[in-house]
Amino acid sequence: MDTEIVQSRISQLNYGQLRSALIAELDTKSKSNRSTSIISRFSDFWLLGGASIVVWAVMALGQAFREKADVVDNHFQQFGAFCSLMSILCNNPHFIISYRFGYGRGTKFVLKNWLPLLVVPLGLLALYALAYFKFDTLISDLSGYAQFNSILESFGLPTKMGAETNLGTAILTLSLWIMNLTVGWHYSKQAFGCMMVYAHYDQYILSKFQKNAIKVSVLSVATYFFLDFVSTMSYPNAMPFGSTYSIALSSFEIPKFLLTFSGLIVFICAAVVVKSVFIKNYLALGKRPSWNFLIPWIAIHIWWIPFVRQKEFIFMAVPFFHSLQYLPFAYRLEKDKIKRSKWMDVNISLRVALLIVVGFLAFELIPSGLDKSLNTMWTTRMPFFMSAFSVFINVHHFFIDSVVWKFDQSEIRESLLSKNKLL
Repeated sequence: MDTEIVQSRISQLNYGQLRSALIAELDTKSKSNRSTSIISRFSDFWLLGGASIVVWAVMALGQAFREKADVVDNHFQQFGAFCSLMSILCNNPHFIISYRFGYGRGTKFVLKNWLPLLVVPLGLLALYALAYFKFDTLISDLSGYAQFNSILESFGLPTKMGAETNLGTAILTLSLWIMNLTVGWHYSKQAFGCMMVYAHYDQYILSKFQKNAIKVSVLSVATYFFLDFVSTMSYPNAMPFGSTYSIALSSFEIPKFLLTFSGLIVFICAAVVVKSVFIKNYLALGKRPSWNFLIPWIAIHIWWIPFVRQKEFIFMAVPFFHSLQYLPFAYRLEKDKIKRSKWMDVNISLRVALLIVVGFLAFELIPSGLDKSLNTMWTTRMPFFMSAFSVFINVHHFFIDSVVWKFDQSEIRESLLSKNKLL
């Protein structure tokens, strides 16, 4: 009799209902064994992108009143000073802690990842040493210079590369372009990683195609931003990037259709994600994506799509919010390693203070001291070490994070994906 009742109930359900019921049952059983947030779901929403969208909306609205109200324009002008302070408290520590994760896992881990952890930093150091000691060497005298420009022009990329009069500036310029290229990949992969972690927390099932669709979508935004930046720098009156690094970037004149095509790809990729991920999962499983899953994807579009750009936000606030997005994961990973005791809060506070101090030393005090003691403003006509240190750490950070944050590593899985007993 019981078997007949069960079969009767099953016959009344369609496949979608059965699958949804099964997923709900599995979700209930596994909930006690898995984490559902990094810090808390409320905090995660704001840290992973929610706060950045609110700030962008306020600044975009305020932009319309800058010419009409001096008080609004004054606040925009003060924004740079605010971001400079926040870089000490947030941006710099996020770089430094990546070194802790990269080189703090032992010699075996470093040797296994020898290319990003050994070859890349040594190569960059050698490149900057060459730039400093051969700064005034004319690049037009270097063998292969004319051939290099000729090759670029053969691909339809007429370039001003070589307009610099010396090797030092050319190397710093090249490293800045590398930094801008890697930053796009890094920001996008971080947003993708945030989404994958929350897909696990929410038990939001994604196929391989859906994961790849999301990844291509965020990378298309980074590509569009980079091409737009290249295009902007080719304008005759383009503000030199030296406003931050005291280096005027040489520029490439890219075909206009390439930028338009790139923007179209962003739109197509976003549409594919909406249709093939969000809508499809709702129709098949009856499950909507959580806001915490969506917010990094929305934020990366707000940060970098050119037609929603607000100048101060994109150059000053976006690096801060990227760093802010990184820190909850770093906090979660580190907190699991600290023994619970009455001194636990003191231990965490001391670690944070140490990160702030080391970051300030690495990004500001040491390089500025070298510039002053070696008088680089006279010998190289720029704060050489302030520029070199900052670009070096930015570029190397990309390579470190490419091997540190991998879900196939047991340390990452246990810290981020399993239930955190300390939270």
